[in-house]
Amino acid sequence: MEGSPTPHTLEDFDLELQSIRGAVLSMAATAKQMVDEVGQLLSEDKKPSASKAKQSEKNLDQLEAEVDQQARMILLKYQPVATDLREVTGAVRIATDFEQIGDDARSILLHAKDLKAWISYDSHEVLGKQWDQSHQLLTDACDAFSGHDAEKGEMIGDSKSSVRKLANESRDHISRAVANNHGLAPSFVEAVNAIHALENIGLHACSLGETVVFIETSTDRRDKRTR
Repeated sequence: MEGSPTPHTLEDFDLELQSIRGAVLSMAATAKQMVDEVGQLLSEDKKPSASKAKQSEKNLDQLEAEVDQQARMILLKYQPVATDLREVTGAVRIATDFEQIGDDARSILLHAKDLKAWISYDSHEVLGKQWDQSHQLLTDACDAFSGHDAEKGEMIGDSKSSVRKLANESRDHISRAVANNHGLAPSFVEAVNAIHALENIGLHACSLGETVVFIETSTDRRDKRTR
């Protein structure tokens, strides 16, 4: 009918964008908390709560599904373009990275007992350095997303090579340590798995930075990743 109001207003659209962004920020807080707990485990040999780790992972799964559903509804109802479209599709990308960061953090937290021998020997050297790097990248990526900071996002995205380099150095160190101290052999696999998980966390943080660049500038840097 001519003169009737449109079914969806700009205010409705803004509210839904705020909702999907809020869900992503909730994922950021949960994922970062899990990575913080990994840091406590490595530096303080603090026994983590397995039930808490599993619940945090479940929360991330639920939030990721919520972001995906909200994105589909926004695309269907409003058919956004340009920056608005990138905000929605970028939110889905970022949600996936946060969910995977949670998976990697959980894998370390649930194998804390098997890591104990290595952690005691390591004295916050190898695993600690890998955690420091990945944690800083994740913190910076969260700041870049919340601050719409494409420049910071680009710097984070350019850190992939350094993440991989440190991980390779860490694996080599672990292998040499076990060769010199066979008593560490039982914890070797878990130490290597922890390095792999921490490397993944760092790489997902780099991916978050790339997505911030995409949202803010429309430049998609994913094809430029180092293979």
